[in-house]
Amino acid sequence: MSNNWCDEVWLLIDSLTFGGIETHVVELAHGLKQANVSVKVLLLRRYQQQSLVADKLSDAKIQVEFLDTEGHYFRTLLSRIRQQPPTVIHCHGYKASLIGKAMRLLTGVAQISTYHAGETPTGKVWLYDLFDRYSAFISCHSIAVSNKVAAKVKAKAVVFNNFVSVDSTQPADGEQISFVGRLSYEKAPDRFIELAQLNPALSFDVYGSGPMENELQACCVNNVCFHGHQSHMDSIWPSIGLLIICSRFEGLPMTALEAMSRGIVVISLDVGNMSQLIEHRRNGYIASSMAQLQQSIHQYLSLTPTERQSLKDNAITTVNHHYSPQAVIPQIRQLYSC
Repeated sequence: MSNNWCDEVWLLIDSLTFGGIETHVVELAHGLKQANVSVKVLLLRRYQQQSLVADKLSDAKIQVEFLDTEGHYFRTLLSRIRQQPPTVIHCHGYKASLIGKAMRLLTGVAQISTYHAGETPTGKVWLYDLFDRYSAFISCHSIAVSNKVAAKVKAKAVVFNNFVSVDSTQPADGEQISFVGRLSYEKAPDRFIELAQLNPALSFDVYGSGPMENELQACCVNNVCFHGHQSHMDSIWPSIGLLIICSRFEGLPMTALEAMSRGIVVISLDVGNMSQLIEHRRNGYIASSMAQLQQSIHQYLSLTPTERQSLKDNAITTVNHHYSPQAVIPQIRQLYSC
């Protein structure tokens, strides 16, 4: 391998859609850039549909490249590392993580994996995910976004908070009761529909798409509006007043941080690390059951404007102090010296 090292961090990801992992990578790249760290995002493949993560990175003037434009992404990445290794390759998602570990074995390059998913996948992905978690010992370091995710990694993993940029975030003043995320089993949008059915006098809004979309729309619940996939949530957040998280599995969802950074109150089931993010009735609501979740909605709606504003202000303060790039990036940079 070449001794001509470049002082640069490479973030490696395979991205088909835009979700929590992609949001995390965009925030990480932006935070590293603000900290004067040279950073480049490498996407394994260019798929037929437009790459939203590439667009967002380009808009932020962060260098992004597709590795399969010069041949197979594995050979391209291997060649680049041998010619000029980066300071570290930081991998996100099981496929990027497995590729990154292979590069470490072949070249000795420093490599870190972040584990995001709290759910256990099915089919072939289950096997790949298993290999990824059991091969964690190959990496210089493993990062997890929650304690439960860390417990599934079969090597020592350090838990770091997810984070969102707060520099240009404006407080929201909307009133919608909303679900934001992928319409899939682990995110439990069916539970959100259940809440709507139990509260016919209230309106509920769903932002997102996924495999359960047709099934949910077939329920024909009159007080639910399906808005579909959103490429740019910045124009949507100002309309939201309550974000409901009723997931079956979670780490620490980026949507919760994005909402709270704007003063949107989050009402969540006690899943993943949500109970560490939310202090019940101080900066949001945490519930141990669907019945408690429904009670929390009505408790919030019964608050005075002053009491609501206190919750909103505390939510913003929580993100600023503990879940912003300024709070988390220094911890991640320490690992890059592996």
